[in-house]
Amino acid sequence: MIVHGSFDLLKWFHGNPIQIWNSLHSLLMPLAVVIAKYFQTLIKRRNARLAQHWPVTDGRVLSIDVAAGIKFAGSQQRFSATFKYSYTVQNGSEVTYFSGNYFRPFPEKDRAWEWLELLKNQHIRVHYKPDHPEVSSVLTSDLDAHFALPARTPADLVLSPSEIYPQ
Repeated sequence: MIVHGSFDLLKWFHGNPIQIWNSLHSLLMPLAVVIAKYFQTLIKRRNARLAQHWPVTDGRVLSIDVAAGIKFAGSQQRFSATFKYSYTVQNGSEVTYFSGNYFRPFPEKDRAWEWLELLKNQHIRVHYKPDHPEVSSVLTSDLDAHFALPARTPADLVLSPSEIYPQ
């Protein structure tokens, strides 16, 4: 019985390679994006924990943007506020320039833009890894100390996951 069922399945696969590719692509690509985003978040959180003990330098916000996040069935649309920053590291008499980016989720697009407007062209604290200064982190706690949005609703007072687990 199992052999007969397997044969029918193989016959279906053999006859429709384009349909199989489309089905697998439709399933695997979103899954790969979610997995990649998860690992990116894990790395950022790890760097943020370690960055608390890294040297600090002055950085500057270069550009800002808001992008819509992935919306799953039954979930609320989230928006990602992103900014690019530059910073310098001095090693003796040599000054080296680096850049990085930071993102933070918001439930509303307007709130994301409002927060980014506070940061536009501002100086920020950038923590960099001493042995690899190209690796940097901007801590959420540093940003919130200087660029916090005023609370509008009780929901604004609740800690978001990014405040519990810094980026």
